[in-house]
Amino acid sequence: MRLTLTRLALLLPLLLASCATAQETAAQWAEKNKEALATLTAATLADTLKQGAPAFEKLFAEIRTDGESDPVASTRIAALSQAVMLTANAHARKAYAAALLSAAQRATAGDVTCFFLDQLRWCGLPEQATALRAFEKSDKPGVAALATLTVLAVTDDRSSKAAPAKGTTCSALNRELAALAPKALTPRLVQVFDGPDTALAGVALAHARTAGGQAETALWAAKLPAVADPVRKTMLLDMLASRGDASACAAVAACLADADDTVAAAAHLALLRLDPDAFAARIPALLSGLPANRQTLARDSLRQLKTPLIRKALTQTYETFSETGKKVALELIKERRIAEAAPLGLAALDASDEEAVIAGYRLLREIADSSHAERLTAKLLATAGRVTPEAQTTLAAAARRDTSGAYAAALLKALQNAPDTQKAVALETAGRLGGEALLKAVDAACASANADIVTAALRALSTWPDASSTPALLRLAATSGQAKHQALALRGLAKKLGEPDADKKAVFKLWQTLRPGVTDEARRKALDDLFKAETNVALGRPVTADVPAEGSNVPAHLTDGTLEKAWYGARSPARATIDLGAVQTLNALHVTFYHADGRTYTFTLELSEDGKSWKQVAGNTDSPKPATADGLRIDFPPTPTRQARLTVLKNSANPAVHVQELKLFAATTP
Repeated sequence: MRLTLTRLALLLPLLLASCATAQETAAQWAEKNKEALATLTAATLADTLKQGAPAFEKLFAEIRTDGESDPVASTRIAALSQAVMLTANAHARKAYAAALLSAAQRATAGDVTCFFLDQLRWCGLPEQATALRAFEKSDKPGVAALATLTVLAVTDDRSSKAAPAKGTTCSALNRELAALAPKALTPRLVQVFDGPDTALAGVALAHARTAGGQAETALWAAKLPAVADPVRKTMLLDMLASRGDASACAAVAACLADADDTVAAAAHLALLRLDPDAFAARIPALLSGLPANRQTLARDSLRQLKTPLIRKALTQTYETFSETGKKVALELIKERRIAEAAPLGLAALDASDEEAVIAGYRLLREIADSSHAERLTAKLLATAGRVTPEAQTTLAAAARRDTSGAYAAALLKALQNAPDTQKAVALETAGRLGGEALLKAVDAACASANADIVTAALRALSTWPDASSTPALLRLAATSGQAKHQALALRGLAKKLGEPDADKKAVFKLWQTLRPGVTDEARRKALDDLFKAETNVALGRPVTADVPAEGSNVPAHLTDGTLEKAWYGARSPARATIDLGAVQTLNALHVTFYHADGRTYTFTLELSEDGKSWKQVAGNTDSPKPATADGLRIDFPPTPTRQARLTVLKNSANPAVHVQELKLFAATTP
């Protein structure tokens, strides 16, 4: 049995409270975590149940409050809650349910308690009912109600059925309405709707959805202004939307700005269902007086309209909107990339409200063209605080779309003519644009007498979009007379050389020409180290062991480059010897042991040039720690080696030895 996508889709709603990915669909979440979910098989679930309480407690510890839970762990728990209901796992149900109840009792956060109660709804036992009823007194959100449902679930006796419920006032009304003649139906529905019973009013509106035509629509729409109860008003709006008669649009539109949030939301939904064009026509009125607390509602409603319906209203009446309305408009224009709205974005850059300025930049990030290059560059130089990174991002995004080079030219002009107080932001922005002309200007700025300008230039070179800034960083790291600037250049160089496509060989040639002039030993060593690369020289090399292997877990698996296969020695101590084939200078090891249960392995590593004289260079005999999935790396002084000897002295769990992989590193230069 494997947890299929369909099965996961059924489980996921139970888990969203504890999943960090609650905004994703079940399918999206499952696709992203498919490798982890592939391990949820009948066999792995049965194995967890076999391990019992320790395994349950370790898994339950992954459930945390405020969406911080491990979503895969949450899914595993939900799968276990179903697995114990299978006949094959019935023996584990009692222990598992007891562990769930204990976890719920220990939980201090309401959402964590609810998670475990929800699992008990699937697999809880009748004898747990008394303990579960104690949760009905909880004042934590949702706990009491869920506890009641859980008690009902664990005590449900389907062999005995209660007597059918007697007739209710609602069922009696339904029978009465079904018997009425069409002409008498609507007057009776209005009478019931105006009555004191809200439940009966709901029954009446359910019938009103299909009763009559435009005359009846007009009658119900006319009642909207007079209904004071927000609940009934919301029900009435929903009914009018279901009728699908656009003649109710005017009455529904009048409720878009209702003082009650629920009514306003219902009006938005109803008008969208009745006539999207009518909703679009209301945009100027809606956004002109839009208060801050309705921003999300208006934005989400307008997002449901097609661009042609909102383009004119958003751009031509923008100046009449409230400040909140303008933010909504700018966000929608940005999302739809309405290019003709660029003047609105530019105007927003002069607003006194910082949020409005940021919204303007975010809009222009999507729609600015080459004609806006000088204006955006000038505004960038005058920015400060939170606005500066927004302006830089906007300029860089517009420059990427620009094929004329206008943005690079405008920024180059600013670097040449702007006062020193504004050059730092221009230099850092140049690091986002790149290009030969800007690189020359930034490189030249590194010779400035102004320390802030040099710092900004070095940061720009470090973030340059390609490798063309690497030689300049190397030169500055080797020759800068300022410790701070030398450190910045060295850090930037390390970042560039660490990129996946870095051509270390080409840069190394430049370093060879600069190296003789570097007299500072520490600086020279730091630069030398940047060009060193670690190679796992043990990969694929032959391995011999002094103990028998368990099954097919032979010594060769120790150096096969994967964690899927391992060397299992039948007893400890056990020794594995790797022949490197030639003398290599080793400087580090990385070893990965079996690590599923927190066991420890005590080991040593010895090296030899000739196979006769051995030197211990690493080990953990003083303080062995539990094995982990990340393995353990130990660095040691460079040591010439032909043969390496790993000796596993002890396994805290059993007498055997289980090593998934051993890597031995030698440092090389290009």
